Amino acid sequence: MGPKPKESKKADQKKKNKIIEDKTFGLKNKNKSKKVQAHIQSVTKNVLNSGDPKERKKQDAMKMQKAAAKARKKAMEEERNALFGEALMAVQKKTSVQTKGISSSKGRDADEPKEKSGQSRAMKMMFQMDAKEMEEALLSDPNYVRTIEDEVELQRQKKLAELKEKGIKGTPV
Repeated sequence: MGPKPKESKKADQKKKNKIIEDKTFGLKNKNKSKKVQAHIQSVTKNVLNSGDPKERKKQDAMKMQKAAAKARKKAMEEERNALFGEALMAVQKKTSVQTKGISSSKGRDADEPKEKSGQSRAMKMMFQMDAKEMEEALLSDPNYVRTIEDEVELQRQKKLAELKEKGIKGTPV
């Protein structure tokens, strides 16, 4: 069998708190007497410092390494700010202008009013002219790229024309 899995830090801390509570249970005048408070502090220190001394040394070394790394990072940041100063700030401001959810790119209809936004160019034109005029106008435009809405509208118009020829009224849209 392999080694036992180690307990998490939180579980270990809970156990230690439980031991402290058990050892200090029933002491009179916990909050008033200096002697009792000194005893509670000594019990707390003993329990918290109990355990594997190698493990404690490892944890202390890790804390020291993290603090040193943080200090190094802060020193590098200060040095960079001292060297590049305003130029670095200008670059950072320039890149962080974009807000979430809004893209700054503009399409070919960007200068048009936003009253009918969310509609394709073909749909906008459909309100102003009939199907044949619209199709001719779109096909004559060299920048036109068909969207799925345009394709659906084209098929709907064809179906509507077929139904009119047969004399059947379609469902109004």
